[in-house]
Amino acid sequence: MQTLSKPNPALLRPESLSSLLQQWRAASSATLANTPPASQRLGAWLGWAQAIELSQVLATPVGKASQPSVRVEASSWAKAELARVHAELTESFKAFPDVPFQDAQAAEKDALFKNLLAPYLQHFSLQERVIESRLSTLRGQLRARLSRASDALGRLALLDETMERALAAPQSRALTAMSALLEMRAHKHFSADPLHWRAHLNTDVERLLQAALDQKLQPVLGLIEALNTPTEPA
Repeated sequence: MQTLSKPNPALLRPESLSSLLQQWRAASSATLANTPPASQRLGAWLGWAQAIELSQVLATPVGKASQPSVRVEASSWAKAELARVHAELTESFKAFPDVPFQDAQAAEKDALFKNLLAPYLQHFSLQERVIESRLSTLRGQLRARLSRASDALGRLALLDETMERALAAPQSRALTAMSALLEMRAHKHFSADPLHWRAHLNTDVERLLQAALDQKLQPVLGLIEALNTPTEPA
């Protein structure tokens, strides 16, 4: 599965979200090495009702064969829509808040520093919600096209829908953890450079959003790859 390249010249080399968190030595990422394998964590995230639903989807017999013309049309639409959504999201990451300058001595006051920091955290949270909304819509539209292409692809679409619902809560918790990490980074930047800490934080926010977008695009890329694979998924 290919990873989308980033259009921002400052972000030429794609970064995975996990490696970025490890680089920043976040408290959450420091425990990654001791966390159970992904398969075990996935089992913990799935409730019994979702496990039954997944089992039923997997047991659904494949009927209707693939319709090549529908697959070609769906693949063409998906590639164009993905490029458009990716470009719009990447551009929106740069819409940083216009926070008035405060001198270093004034910003040393904890309450004022939090006021200066708040718009950046709000920007990050807003952009994360926009990513989630836009990609959820794109995945839903893509699943509908897979379902029209063949029963096998339709079953894959049902699996994707179930997994999207199952992972909603863990992703929400991850967002809270990343916001806390950004606040830690802001304090670190301010301590090192009171005059230019916001420029450093802007870079951090954009890098984190790009990495989060890249990770959340993986299911979309997987569905598109299935459309372009001649052999039907089992």
